[in-house]
Parts: sequence; structure tokens; C-alpha cells
Amino acid sequence: MSRMFLFTLAALGVGFATLTAASTWRRTLVTKRVEQPERVGLAGLASIELPPSFKPVGRGRDGSRSGKLDENLDRHRDDYQITFRFEQAQHHGLGGHLADPVLLHVTLFNPNAPRPDASKITFTTIPRFYPPVDDDRPRLDAHFAAQRWLPDVRTGDAVTRAAATGEGRGDDLVSGPPERWLVIHVDETRRIRIDLYTWRKMYSVDEARALVKHIAESVAVTPKLSELFEGVKGIEARESERFDRSVTSALATLSRCGVRSMGPAMVSLSDRCASWLSDDRRFLRVARPVGRIPLAAATGRWQDAPEFKIVVPAGRSPKLQGPVDFRLAMIFWDDKRKGWAVGGFGEHLHEDDDPESPLIAAITRGLRDHASVHLFALASHDLQYLPDRVALDEFFAEADRVATALRDGKVVAGVTVAPLTLEQR
Repeated sequence: MSRMFLFTLAALGVGFATLTAASTWRRTLVTKRVEQPERVGLAGLASIELPPSFKPVGRGRDGSRSGKLDENLDRHRDDYQITFRFEQAQHHGLGGHLADPVLLHVTLFNPNAPRPDASKITFTTIPRFYPPVDDDRPRLDAHFAAQRWLPDVRTGDAVTRAAATGEGRGDDLVSGPPERWLVIHVDETRRIRIDLYTWRKMYSVDEARALVKHIAESVAVTPKLSELFEGVKGIEARESERFDRSVTSALATLSRCGVRSMGPAMVSLSDRCASWLSDDRRFLRVARPVGRIPLAAATGRWQDAPEFKIVVPAGRSPKLQGPVDFRLAMIFWDDKRKGWAVGGFGEHLHEDDDPESPLIAAITRGLRDHASVHLFALASHDLQYLPDRVALDEFFAEADRVATALRDGKVVAGVTVAPLTLEQR
């Protein structure tokens, strides 16, 4: 095959990719001229009229592109406003990044709170507009103000602001996107705000203004909107009660393995398990001893940690499987460092299992046997935000199953694994 033929294929490939990337928004550009707006629900809180080429992305000003507007609605915490995100003609550019030709945010305000002030539009809810400078508020505000703003259009209690962006007038330290319109419409009476960030080749400024105005005027809220904001007021109290129940339940389970007390920033030890609770009581870490292996039985070293030949049943992974919050680690004496070290057993070391962490440090303070590798089952839990994933009974059952398998020679080939309790330290 000649080089010229290969070059031709490459050129055709690039041309095809370019056509594919561009065709998405070009097809939308054609269809949007004839498509009729359809009523779209906003998680049961309201509905608006929107051209069908707009696709839902998610809730909040930023976040995942799940396409679900009602996802985790029970976690909404703002008692004043809620934002929904849509996209039009979305596609990936040749570099694999999202092109973001048309981004639309719809913000609803609490019907029982003060009305939004349409005369004070000093920011946009669309992060894509801003340069990547994190929380540098003065710079972000300056970037917003530096755009080429057109005269505001006022209709009753509604104001529409529009700016031509990407013309070098904003943050000149950041290369701007293709020239776009940023159009923001705030309707005080209907208590709705629309932010639109679009390529100019997709919308003229008049089309963009007409679109956001039509969306705002089409809004129809339901009683659920007020209920959502009212529910936010008591959510902190309910979450605090759930958090207290989670901590109490964890302590009750730990008591069955000998832990008698558990408080903020406290490590508790018994002969069968150890636990640590963070100073804000949010994070719980638990350890269960499962066995001791002679250090001399190691077949080698990997990343300075001893390696053992793990028995692999036919068709199964060598990684020991257990509940989601379950992992195995080994604590061993490191002659080079003259101290105790931690390594993953059959898996990578978890970030929580640093030798200086309170739980591991409390365990190693009593270790005396430098000739053995001490195996522990470990788990980390978020008692505040992920209480449903706290499965201590399952964790202890899995630890006991692994301990039995170790003693029966079903995990480490040709090695006798001795029992381990924290009293044997």
C-alpha cells in the first residue's frame, strides 16, 4: 500500500470526522426553524415550552450529564431557587471535548420568597462562560462585566440582557470559545430566570432574546414547587436525627465485637476489632484481625511490600471479593524504615490505610512480632451522607469467612496462617 494512498485515507478520515462533528449542529440549525415548542416537565415542579431539539442534562448549575432532571431531588438544599440544565446540538469536537454549541439553564424561584431583582444581573449560572480560575471572584466578575453588552430590553417586570462574547474584551489570559451570545432573562412576576449561551451561527441575538422570553412566559408551576422549598427548611433537623441514629446503630453493632464506647476523635480497641470515629463523628473506620503469616513465607517484594502466592480458584479473580466496604491489608515491620508499614493484600493499598492514620497507629503501637505479617480486614464509612452503605454485620461476617479460609490454606498456597487477635499484639 503506497504512502500516498495512506495519506489519502488519513485525509479522508479527518474530513469525515470533521463533517460528522459539524453535522450535528448543522442538522439542528435546519430543523430548529420548523420545529414547534413542546411542553417539558421540570421534575414535577413546573413545566415550560421548549423546542424538542433541546435535551435535558441535569439539575444544578454544574454537575453530571445524567439527563435526569428529577435525580436526587430529595437532596436539594437551596430554599430560594432551583436550576435545570438543557443542551442543544451537543457533540464532541475533534479533540474529544464537548463543543457546547447551545447551553440553556432554567432557574425557578421560591414562590413564597422575595422576588428576583431583574435590575441586578451581574453573573450567569452557566460555568462554561467563565475562564477556569476556580473561585477568584473579582476576576470572574471582571470577565462578566468586560463583555460587549447590548442595551437591555425591558418588558413589564422582565429584563433581557445580551452580550457578544469571545471577542477579546473579556479575560485575555484565556483563549475564548467561538463567538457566542450570552442572553439572560429575568422575569420578576413569573419568578423565573433563563440563561442562554449559544454560538452566533446557531442563533441571532433577536432569536436568542425571543427564545428566552418565550420560555419564561410559558412557565407553569405546580404546588410541588412550594412544597420542595418548604421541605428544605426542616431538612437539616431531619438529617441531624438520621445522623445520630446512624452513629448509635454503628456503636450498637461494634459493641458485639467488644467495643464499649465510641466518641469523636476516639480509637476503641477490643480483642476482636478496632474502630476510629472522626472528630465530627462523620467518618468511621473499622479493623478486624484475620490472621498472621510468617514474613519468611513471602515469595518476593512488590513496591517494598511482601508478596504471597494467592490461591486462585478456577475462573475467579485473585483479588479477594467481599462487600463494597471491605478490603484486606497487611501490617509488617519494615527494616529499612525501622517502623511498621502497611500494604494491600491482593489489592492496592487504600488511601485511608496510612501508617500514620489514627486507627492504624493505635494498632501498631502494640505490635511486637516483627517476624509476621499481620492481616486485617478494614472498612471505611460515611455515617452522615452514606448511612445506607454502612454494613458492619456483613463486614464482620466476611472477615470471619476470610479468616477461616486463611487458616484452611485456601488463600495463600503452602502457608500456615495463624489466628490473630488484638490481644496477641
